[in-house]
Amino acid sequence: MRTILLLMGGALALTAAVWAQDYNVDIHVRPANREAKPRLEVVRDAQATPPSSSNAPVLDEITARYYVQAQGQVLDVVPDFHFHAANGNAIVLHRELVATNGAVAQTQIPNATINIAPEGQKGGAVISGGWRCGVPVYYVTMRAVVMDSDGNRSNSLTYTIHCNGG
Repeated sequence: MRTILLLMGGALALTAAVWAQDYNVDIHVRPANREAKPRLEVVRDAQATPPSSSNAPVLDEITARYYVQAQGQVLDVVPDFHFHAANGNAIVLHRELVATNGAVAQTQIPNATINIAPEGQKGGAVISGGWRCGVPVYYVTMRAVVMDSDGNRSNSLTYTIHCNGG
């Protein structure tokens, strides 16, 4: 009888130790404030550039949507890049990594092809990005420009995505 109680007591202690270990790891990785929501902020950038010519597209603003379902996954932050192109020939949104305190590399930030009809671009259009934060606490700052088929570059806008309180 003592052997059975000892085995049961050992199993309970082991189960409690595993549960506590998992719980501690979860608390260690996630922010103390579990209500920390991702957020996007457009930041003033001393290195911001104006459009490369009077015919270049113009990046008007960046707004954000949160927790958007897209292609079977939930994107934590969806930056919406509002632009207009007088010639209607914008072809790509380019984002450059400026700063981060996380494990983010430029290779994880692809260009986005703009497939919006010329008339839509002339009147003002939106191209959307997407960001999944994951579990770590970090921020990532990027600089965005729109490029057209003539080689012109828009003004740049810089923005930061804060993940899990980072």
